[in-house]
Amino acid sequence: MANPTETTLTTSAAAALSGTSDSGTGAAFCTIGQAEYYTSDYRKEAINNRILACVNKLRAVKDGDATFGVWAGEFADGASIIAYAGSSTNALTADATNYIYLTRLGVLTVNTTGFPTDSPHVPLATILTDASGEFDFADITDYRARAIFSTVGQKTKTVSQVLDFDDFTDNGDATGYIDFTTDDIPAGSIVTGWKAVPTAGFTGDTTAVIEVGTAADPDAFSADTSQSVLAAATVGSGAAPDTAFVGAATTPRVTVTGAADFTSISAGSMTVTVYYKELD
Repeated sequence: MANPTETTLTTSAAAALSGTSDSGTGAAFCTIGQAEYYTSDYRKEAINNRILACVNKLRAVKDGDATFGVWAGEFADGASIIAYAGSSTNALTADATNYIYLTRLGVLTVNTTGFPTDSPHVPLATILTDASGEFDFADITDYRARAIFSTVGQKTKTVSQVLDFDDFTDNGDATGYIDFTTDDIPAGSIVTGWKAVPTAGFTGDTTAVIEVGTAADPDAFSADTSQSVLAAATVGSGAAPDTAFVGAATTPRVTVTGAADFTSISAGSMTVTVYYKELD
């Protein structure tokens, strides 16, 4: 598959536009033989620039040999309008495909692993750099259309955080906990469940059982309270039906329970993602 080659106007069809206006934009075509042809051209250019200003929003551009900028713009996250102020001279990783996107909070993010597959975002572009970190205009691929043609309807959203064992607060017994600092679950949401992806198991004790909930109800989002992060294997649970509704903005809490004392756990790191839907 390849992009099509658009058929151009014939000479006679082009000449027939003399003195007329484009029905789609209102731009006027200059009259053949018109002395001050540039006046019509400037008027048409002014209309075209207003059209291009819309297309230019959130566009990633080359603003240095090895840096890029992003034009200001807005996007919708459900009923919320998120404004991005624009930025310049953003750094890239050399000799890599750089994936550029905005998080649902409007934070510009660049990585070399790919666009997120489990969290809301606005893909902007990819930029392919050479060994020195430089790139050409042709190395920029625009991906904003992916956000334009997203699925309409109620979407599952996420809040996620990397949790290391030494960031947990010891309860003075077999349990330790940590509250998310990345984001809250919005009021009026239904939590559908969670997933934990350990990169290193929570070892040092004989068990490491994980529960996800809130400060007031530590297993509120855990229908299954027997999931273990002792080993580096992905685990998860659906939310408990009677506590899945979030009436007020809520900070997720993750609790890990060992066999004896929580201080026995001496290693471990995992990414915990909570899934929810905002109700209309």
